[in-house]
Amino acid sequence: MRKEEMERLAQDAGFTNMGVIPADHLVFEPSLRKYCEDNLCGNFGKNLSCPPACGTPEDMKKRTEAYETAWIFQTIAEVDWHDAKALKAVRDSHNARSRKLLNRLREEGTAGLAMLAGPCAACEICAGAEGKPCRFPEQQISCISAYCMSAEKMAEEAGLPYWCGEGRVGFFSLYLTGRKEG
Repeated sequence: MRKEEMERLAQDAGFTNMGVIPADHLVFEPSLRKYCEDNLCGNFGKNLSCPPACGTPEDMKKRTEAYETAWIFQTIAEVDWHDAKALKAVRDSHNARSRKLLNRLREEGTAGLAMLAGPCAACEICAGAEGKPCRFPEQQISCISAYCMSAEKMAEEAGLPYWCGEGRVGFFSLYLTGRKEG
C-alpha cells in the first residue's frame, strides 16, 4: 500500500498522526517485560494476548521479523494523566478505531501483524482468565508492551511525538505488512 493511501485511511479513521518505518527499525528491549510482570494493568496471566501466554520477548520479536513495513497510528488527546478512567476511555477509543482500520485493511487484502495500545479486549472476559483457549484467535491482538518494543524510539524513528505535553497523552497502534519471503 502506498503511504498516501494509508495516510488517507488513517485520517478518515480519526487518528491524529500516522507514520511508517521499516519494520527492522523497531527497537526491542526485553527488559521492558518487567512492566508486564509487575502486572500494573492486571492482565498478566489472565489475558491470552499478554505475558506469559503470548510468548517470550524473543518469540514476540521473531514474529515481527517476518515483515518489512511498520505502519504506526497515533491518537493524541487532552486528558488528565491522573484520571485512570479518562485515560482508559481514550485508549479504548484509540483501539476501537485501530481495530476498525485493521479490519478494513484485511478485508481489502492487506495482511499483516497488528499491535494495540494495551491488552486485547476482543472479549469482555478473556477465555485465558478461565484457563481456556481463545474464543476468537483471528481477533486476538497483543499490545506493543507485550512485544517489549520501545514506543518512544519507534515514535522518534517515525517523526511522531511521544511526549505530548502536560495534560495530553499519545497512544499508538501498529500494523506490520509486507511479509518477507522465506
